[in-house]
Amino acid sequence: MMKALNELTNSGKGKLLFDLFPDEMPALVDHLSEVCENFSTKQERIKKDWDNGFMPFEYWLGLSQDCAAILKKHGHAMRKSSKIFSEQLFYGYTALFVNDRIVKYAQHWGSDKFKLAVTLIYH
Repeated sequence: MMKALNELTNSGKGKLLFDLFPDEMPALVDHLSEVCENFSTKQERIKKDWDNGFMPFEYWLGLSQDCAAILKKHGHAMRKSSKIFSEQLFYGYTALFVNDRIVKYAQHWGSDKFKLAVTLIYH
């Protein structure tokens, strides 16, 4: 039996999004990898412009590095498996980073239905 949206855990939200839009996931995984790479290579510039009072830059950088390590280890498999996608990317505090990136990704990319689903699931 499916839970109500407000009762879903982070991994439940990730699994639901994957199950609804499996064809969107390779591009989303590629985007996550690209963002993590940019964070790593451009960290000095990003740190200089960081204005997020909610979270220190160093903490966000650490979440990005954790996400990059997960993608490196499981990236190929998580393109095909909602279980691996949701269990690996949405475990612990890394989910904060991934959830944020999904919302930002949907602002610019993905089908209209994908964008709507992200709005429903994450807002």
